[in-house]
Amino acid sequence: MPHKVCVATPFALASALLLQAGAARASGALEITGAPTSANGLNARALARGPEAAFFNPALLPYAPATTQAGFFVLVTHGDITLAPRPPGVDVPESVYDGQIRNPDGSTSRLTHRPLPGSKLPSPRGDTRDRQINSYATLGFVRPLYEDRLVLGFYALLPLRSFQEQRAFFADERAQYFSNRLEFELLGDRLSVTSLAVSMAGRITRWLSVGAGVDVTIGTSARTAVHVPDASDQRTALINPDVEVESVFAPYFAFATSPAPWLRLSATLHLASASDTDGENRIRFWNTTYPEGETSVPQAYRLTLGHQPTRVGVGASVMGPPSEDRGGERAARSKSPAPPAWEIGGHALLTRWSEYRDRHAETPPDPWSSTVSVGLGGAVVLGSRRLSADVAFTPSPVPDQTGRTNYVDNARLAASASFETPVSLFGADFGVGAFLHGQLLLPREVSKRPSARNPVFDEVPDNLVDIVSGEPLEGVEGLQTNNPGYPGFSSGGWLAGAGFVLRLPD
Repeated sequence: MPHKVCVATPFALASALLLQAGAARASGALEITGAPTSANGLNARALARGPEAAFFNPALLPYAPATTQAGFFVLVTHGDITLAPRPPGVDVPESVYDGQIRNPDGSTSRLTHRPLPGSKLPSPRGDTRDRQINSYATLGFVRPLYEDRLVLGFYALLPLRSFQEQRAFFADERAQYFSNRLEFELLGDRLSVTSLAVSMAGRITRWLSVGAGVDVTIGTSARTAVHVPDASDQRTALINPDVEVESVFAPYFAFATSPAPWLRLSATLHLASASDTDGENRIRFWNTTYPEGETSVPQAYRLTLGHQPTRVGVGASVMGPPSEDRGGERAARSKSPAPPAWEIGGHALLTRWSEYRDRHAETPPDPWSSTVSVGLGGAVVLGSRRLSADVAFTPSPVPDQTGRTNYVDNARLAASASFETPVSLFGADFGVGAFLHGQLLLPREVSKRPSARNPVFDEVPDNLVDIVSGEPLEGVEGLQTNNPGYPGFSSGGWLAGAGFVLRLPD
């Protein structure tokens, strides 16, 4: 809104705002934590044995026993971003309010980028200490509809604190107008997105199975009309919202082949997904002339949450002979085949991070790199119990932030372990599992460089002169910037989680 409206008497009798939220699709924490209450959850694309296959690799559903499960998982995040001390002379002086640019021809013009004086920032520059406790419920089932020719799978990861969170922030000097902090780009609110996956799969031949599914989430469309009787007193407003909620879908596909009884190969394709919000404000003023064909001043924006680029995965596993001991009478009553006595597998996942859009739907000016993350895991059956373990490595797609932007991200080294055993409760047979999960954010340190592709720029030009006297302003020589990441920063931390699951075989 123009400055004159903030100080006007009733120059503005009314304004209207239209907010429209577009398609929303996101896989939430699943691509960060894997399947947190499933054995070999970090390698579910190769070793899924239950409902988690519905998201990670639906082609493995025909190999999974019919089951229903419910679980609980807690994830603690502990991330630190430490800012390097700022050198003297880089703070924006208060005299910037009195300045205008002197052009080479002697004319003057207003500042197009308007930094705040360092003493007027809404929040002081400081380190970031990201401390969160996220709790989740997991639900899932596998249902054969026609033997192993047609199998239905469902898997859900439900944050218990909120259905979805969205906390936008800028990754450059625009952060000065808001939190004035750096944030972890691929963590934070990305861990608080609900994921609902539904898929179908079946065996085409004895050695080939295929599957496809959708990641389901909620899209919201809202149009809000706002009438402000007096623009000089905007605390009073009449609002009429019009809200529409719809389901939207992000598809994925998979196939698996078993050229030998002891070997299984698979591949997956997950198409790009995100939760997008498109908005438009249309501001109307009393006694104002608009451009030809316009009746208001439009203000458009877009926000994006949890953008996941296209992902292509391949997996392989080798397995031993069927386990001889499946738990006595429980095994005799079970309709599913005995699990292998041991299994080892791994996966590689190519993610096209060059497609990435940040929370303001902007493509990073310094291109991100596509990455290949890898994982290795295995399981062994001891009597009627199963022990599983995983390791995985996820490189960071973010280049060193030596310029204007401050996208904070670290390579992650992850490990998980689980223990599963059958139990009898209230005369029924169940499976119970306990899970541990940990990730290390490998330490990273960056420094800003003038030679960067998009360097930190001088927010107070040296040719700034006093708006009244025309004399050069003092304290504007050299670089002045409110970019919170200048002159550099370091980051690191860890994630730790634990959970359990209860399974009811069908």
